[in-house]
Amino acid sequence: MHPMRFEAHRPGLLLATLALLFTQGCGYSFSGSSLPSHIRTVAVPSFGNESLDGLIADEVTQGAIEAFLDDNRLKVVREAKADCVLEGRITGYERRVYSYTPAQEPEQYIVVVTLAVVMKDRVKNQDLWSNEAMKASATYEATPSSSEGVIDSEADARIEVIDKLMQDILAKTLEQW
Repeated sequence: MHPMRFEAHRPGLLLATLALLFTQGCGYSFSGSSLPSHIRTVAVPSFGNESLDGLIADEVTQGAIEAFLDDNRLKVVREAKADCVLEGRITGYERRVYSYTPAQEPEQYIVVVTLAVVMKDRVKNQDLWSNEAMKASATYEATPSSSEGVIDSEADARIEVIDKLMQDILAKTLEQW
């Protein structure tokens, strides 16, 4: 068979195979999470803070709670009632110049947040996962811009960084199994 003909038929073959699998009930299902079955609830106590930024720990803690609430695969509860607990601390917060204009003026800044986190299974008394150096960053413009999609403040960069960290935490918690 000519390679070009094979490539041309591949998308149709893939769609037909998927349709057949779904209509035949192949036994595979998308449950949305592959956590151990005994894990149904999570607690997020306040993150510790080793950085010099006094607000970042509260922002990260709130971001984690909101991420689990929005995801809705684990119910957020008090620590005493939780099947698992996300414990964490901010080990670093950095804001520095990222790039300069040709005239050596700051053009962009970068915000970097580093966390040490562990997800503990309270039912089996073991760690589900941990990461001592989870890190995310975002850049923002030194001069505010009216362009859509451009981050132009440290506050917005912080939100972006926290969102990235929470995506990583959710992925490690719910999708690694």
